Order: sequence, then C-alpha cells, then structure tokens
Amino acid sequence: MIAGYDIRLAEEADAAKVADVLKAMDRHYRPDAVLPEMKDYVAMVAATVGGREGTRFALCLSAAGEAVGIACFAVLRPGRDAKGLVFVKDLFVRETVRGQGIGTKLMRFLARFCLDRGIGRIDLGTDTGNTGAQSLYIALGGIVADKVSYSFWTDELRRIAAG
Repeated sequence: MIAGYDIRLAEEADAAKVADVLKAMDRHYRPDAVLPEMKDYVAMVAATVGGREGTRFALCLSAAGEAVGIACFAVLRPGRDAKGLVFVKDLFVRETVRGQGIGTKLMRFLARFCLDRGIGRIDLGTDTGNTGAQSLYIALGGIVADKVSYSFWTDELRRIAAG
C-alpha cells in the first residue's frame, strides 16, 4: 500500500476495474465520441490479460478498491545492451484524484518493475498539448528524446497489408 493507494499488476479478476478506468480515460480524451459499451472494454481487458498478450496493466486502487489510475505498458526486448525497455502506451489518473501524486506513484511502480527485471529504460510519449503529463515526466527527470513518431491507423493498415 502506498499512501492510501495500492498499485499492482492487474490480473484477470481485475478486468472490470481496468475496463472502468480505461473507459474513463477514453471519455477524458474523447469527450464527444460514442464509446464502446462497458462489456466490450471488459472483454478486451480479459482477452489481453488472459491471453498473455504483450500489454500489462499497473492498476492503482484507492483504499475503497476503486480503480483511480492505470499505466498500460509492454516489455520490449532486446533494446540497448540487451536490457530491453518498458514502453508506456497510456498513463491515466482520474480527474477526481489528480494532484495527489498518483501519476508519480505509477511511474515509481514502473521504475521498480524495470529495475527488478534488469530492464534498462522506460519510453513513453504524450500528445503535444498534454502539458500536465509533460510536466510530470520532466519533474521525474525524463529526457525529451529527439525522435519522430508515426502512427498507422486502420485505413493505412489495410493499404499496407494489401500490398
């Protein structure tokens, strides 16, 4: 337990809690979008955790058991010096508990996860306008990498796959 919050890797039994905070994240970043039903979120999380896909969820629970934050990440190897890296796809804290250090606690959890497994770094990104997340990562000592990121969405995937 970390200052009233428990952060741990999510298990299959946590699918509904993980799904709940993931839907809250989607609502936060896409407030006007029509989102999938909760059952679809739960099914995705259950398949991810149960099928041992690459994604892992670091789940932050309040003392009352409410899912208040999450880090969605994957271990990628080999990486520099064969140490690998953790890629953080999403780190999200519910608005109602922001400012309480939960984002920092999630990053500390991930740092310990890496060090315990001999993993050499964490990579992540933010949208250019997400200054809150950027402030957190800079305060933690994050190094701004001079890289260009690319995304391939469904239409591009279809075009590439078709040759």
